[in-house]
Amino acid sequence: MSRKRPSSALPRVHLLGHANPSAKDFSRLGVRSAAGLIERIRNALPGAYRLTADPRILEAPENQQRGGRRDDRARVRDMHDALRDPWTVAIIALNGGAYFSRILPDIDLSPLDRRKRPLLATGFSEMTGWVNLVARRRYGRGVYWLCPNYLGWKVKPAAAAHAAYDEFWRRMPEWLERFAAARGSMSGAAIASRTDSRIAEARAAGASRGADAIGSEPLRGTLVQGTARSAVVRLAGGCLSVLTTCIGGPIGRSVDPRGRWLLLEDVNEAPYRVDRMLASMRIAGWFERVAGVLIGDFHTTEEPDQRRAVLEMLRFHLNPARDTPVVLTRSFGHVWPMTPLALNRPQRLEVRGRRVTLAPL
Repeated sequence: MSRKRPSSALPRVHLLGHANPSAKDFSRLGVRSAAGLIERIRNALPGAYRLTADPRILEAPENQQRGGRRDDRARVRDMHDALRDPWTVAIIALNGGAYFSRILPDIDLSPLDRRKRPLLATGFSEMTGWVNLVARRRYGRGVYWLCPNYLGWKVKPAAAAHAAYDEFWRRMPEWLERFAAARGSMSGAAIASRTDSRIAEARAAGASRGADAIGSEPLRGTLVQGTARSAVVRLAGGCLSVLTTCIGGPIGRSVDPRGRWLLLEDVNEAPYRVDRMLASMRIAGWFERVAGVLIGDFHTTEEPDQRRAVLEMLRFHLNPARDTPVVLTRSFGHVWPMTPLALNRPQRLEVRGRRVTLAPL
């Protein structure tokens, strides 16, 4: 007689609404409440997983004149509950925005050194510090990638956004195999084959740059400065304005980019502010320790492409004697499609002339 596995022993996927609350996203994702959003995700997520979330955190009120959010203790408790559960296999940040960096020093990540299986954490923008810190832990797998609620804002029309959102959750087993090796190992060929078949299915169903683009885009860029050769590399970094909060103290020591390619991207930041943030990194010595710099998307509502302006600022902060390679790309940032980038994990950097591609090993 077979016995049913208790739900508490199922691999757990935990949702974060710990930066901006998710209420603004509900209508774009075809739901009316946190309960409706959780139900939508649960229906798309394969049955082999247990989904958890705190609806009160997802629906927390936001008032920028009163601290933005007022549930810091609840958010930290919720994080600790997920981190300390040995069955948690993924912590997925639903959105970025604000208010998460200030609780980052209060989060105890030591359980990630005592686990028996990897834990996947995904997110970008405000979640930059979080995914970098997770990536530095023994059993942490931090991936700089979209927060899935972002699909509701970037994929058009609404029906395509809903299909892409559901597809993200349906493919959770693939994300775990690909980025955390949580359920066996897949070869690069197997991952590519599965991804290609998913893209074909999505296109056959009529999706357009929605479900077919999730996780399928490699990083492609152009070498614009310095010398680079094909090599195995590791990555660190993310959203520039958030990354600058992580420069000092214990967090700074944990996310130090020594020997790594530094990812930089941001949105709605004027060049003079970018210069100031780059100066803080230079003062901290970061540019003396990086192996290279990947400049992702920078744009404002007035300027759709600020990458060249950022490059000109960056040149004032790099040591000419180091010949630091710099690559321009639009494969990551506040863009769609967005390439998932596994932090602190071996990647294959291919350089052919000025053309650069990056793929996981």
